[in-house]
Amino acid sequence: MVPLLALALASLSVAALLLARRVRVLLGEVADLSARVDGLATRLAAAEDGVAFAAERAEVAETVLLEKGLADEEDLEAARSRPEGAAAGERHDGELN
Repeated sequence: MVPLLALALASLSVAALLLARRVRVLLGEVADLSARVDGLATRLAAAEDGVAFAAERAEVAETVLLEKGLADEEDLEAARSRPEGAAAGERHDGELN
């Protein structure tokens, strides 16, 4: 009976050690992922700030164009509706006008 209890205790000890090792590994992975999420959050905040700054600059540019008479509301609306990345004077198929 004593050898059987010793064997059971040894088995439980080994299982506990393996479980503790696995938990340490998983906690390390969680810490790494947490650091990556923090880095991504920082990058996202910087990108949001950049977008806000660009939007403010675009608004100022629109105001200047309107005040100087270089563009009217229709021109600005056409520019806003142009596909993203399309340069002025470029057709949608990539050919220059």
